[in-house]
Amino acid sequence: IKAAQLKHVIGTEQFDDFNEFESLLNQAISQAAISLDKSERKQLIEAITWKNPDAEKVIKKAHDKATPNPLYGLFAMGSKVVEYDTDSDLRDNENIPLDPSQSVTALVEAYVQREVLPHVPDAWIADKRDEQDGELGIVGYEIPFNRHFYVYEPPRDLAAIDADLDAVSREIMALLSEIHS
Repeated sequence: IKAAQLKHVIGTEQFDDFNEFESLLNQAISQAAISLDKSERKQLIEAITWKNPDAEKVIKKAHDKATPNPLYGLFAMGSKVVEYDTDSDLRDNENIPLDPSQSVTALVEAYVQREVLPHVPDAWIADKRDEQDGELGIVGYEIPFNRHFYVYEPPRDLAAIDADLDAVSREIMALLSEIHS
């Protein structure tokens, strides 16, 4: 019912700018005197929208007093600095080797500039900091136990496995015959 009321106010026109559509949606919600909780709003938007790679970028937040830093997702747009909404399908993680002579932040920034930006010029680093060292990214170790500690044991002979299965089957049948008698 709520979606039908909003359709009546908004219409069926296609928008290639989600920012414009979201503004119109908010006006329509207010005009139709409808209240949508977060999950209803998310369901509605997922039902009536789709991804268009040619559409305008979706602005998550506009900053009045921030400094543009495209490497961290802050882009200059006129007199403001904007932060775009991320597309979770395009999000990626990288494992970057540590170098004790450099800070983790410097390593990550250099890696992104060298390996990522030449191929995806509008990519940026999600500014997630480690609580322990305050550096960019979560630092840790990956220990592939199988590679370092695995010792191959060849499987038992098929005849031995068959013999064990036969013995277990006989035991089960003996127990079942005790129940039925």
